[in-house]
Amino acid sequence: MTQATPRATRVSTDLGWFGLSLALLIGVVTRFWHLGAASLYTDEAFTFAMGGFGVPALLHNLTTSDFHPPLFYLLTHYLMKLHWPLWDYRYVTAPFGILTIVATWGAARRMFDSSVATLSAVMVALSPALIVYDRMFRMYAVLVALATLSWWVLVEAEQAVGRKRTMLWVTYAAVSVILAYTHYLGFLLLACQAVYSACRFRANKPAFFGYALVLVSYVPWVGHLQQQLPLGGLTLSRPGFDAGLAASLRDAFAMGMPDSLLSWPGGVWIPFLVVAVAVVAASWLAWRSALPFWIGALPIAIVASIVLGKNLAYFPRYLLIDIPPVAIGVSVIVQSIAAHEARVIAWAVAVASIAFLAVGAQNVLLDPYYQFPNWYAVNALMLQNEQPADAIILDAGYERLVVQNYTAFRGRPLLSFMNPTDFTPILQWIRDHPRARVWYIEHQYVYWDPNRRIALALAHDRPQLLQQRFARQAAVNDVTVLLFDEVPMTK
Repeated sequence: MTQATPRATRVSTDLGWFGLSLALLIGVVTRFWHLGAASLYTDEAFTFAMGGFGVPALLHNLTTSDFHPPLFYLLTHYLMKLHWPLWDYRYVTAPFGILTIVATWGAARRMFDSSVATLSAVMVALSPALIVYDRMFRMYAVLVALATLSWWVLVEAEQAVGRKRTMLWVTYAAVSVILAYTHYLGFLLLACQAVYSACRFRANKPAFFGYALVLVSYVPWVGHLQQQLPLGGLTLSRPGFDAGLAASLRDAFAMGMPDSLLSWPGGVWIPFLVVAVAVVAASWLAWRSALPFWIGALPIAIVASIVLGKNLAYFPRYLLIDIPPVAIGVSVIVQSIAAHEARVIAWAVAVASIAFLAVGAQNVLLDPYYQFPNWYAVNALMLQNEQPADAIILDAGYERLVVQNYTAFRGRPLLSFMNPTDFTPILQWIRDHPRARVWYIEHQYVYWDPNRRIALALAHDRPQLLQQRFARQAAVNDVTVLLFDEVPMTK
């Protein structure tokens, strides 16, 4: 074994800091560019609706109608006292995306070296899915940042000495509690960390103080959690090893990819296979490090979803916590290839990975087809064509929280549905108002009205005056606006 020369060490250090600087530059541009320009997403609107309640009502509604811990909603409640424009609150959560980049770099540098840290941080900075959710006022940017930070602090603390060691373990305990109260997926990460700490019990004994602190801190919330559990993680169909899983991984790890790249038969499984190979290979190559325990959260979430019949992996946003360790895993694979005298192949894999992510990042930032619905565009279309007596029907209740105060929606009959009990009164309203023109806004109808009962009832005896589809790559982000005239016989 040879010792690294001082010059080699200096070059490695310089590369690490240069890599972090580059990743941070990319991260700042992609997270903050035109951050307040997009219309609110339905999840953001729901967050503000919950935050607008007083604390007792907020906790009650959270317990009975949602499946999240209370911390982010309580934070929203108190932040809303600033009375900012709602889109400006994204500036509170977007910096957590920058923290994710730093923590990825720090953890990778501690476990491996500066070259792995550099590539990992740049990949995380360019990750299209992280860009999308870091730019949203929701708890996911906070969740990913805290999850990554907790691993970084853990691997730093186990090697630290003296006062620094004490401070790191205190920090780890605090981050663990905040993580658990930010999202229930935090418990999955903490479980993986607990297994890792148990395997290195002599060095990581103080970590169990953090886990005990989490359990004690959760005592006041246990009753609320018990009420949430029966409906928490429910899915339209039982999770399985199926196309739904493949689509979730595709949208988490290959969001923003052009349709032509993955739309051919079987293409949806390509990201799944690539990620699976990366997880297995990286775990094998880095078996002495914390990475197998960190990256192992992904297969554990998939297996747990199938076994428990709950959704821990079948929404892309639930897989965001797995992007930093997979990026580190890919970087470890690249480093291993280079170490076996195949530097050209290593460079090719690294450049291809960065280029792949850069294409997706560009699309989710610049092309509306790859983005969430643009409710400003819907509002503008309606303003150009509406009449004073028009009514509006929305096929997803949550979108009402976004548009109810827009100029085309204010002061009009506004009906929405997302439960079976909503159909009868809406169908009756349609029958009782034959002289009203009706705007029907169709969004995520496969969840709320899979047989399109409302649309068919309107089309049965009303001429269609207008139809405009705002197409998106993900079907759940499609919006179609239809305008139905009054029933002809009443003219």
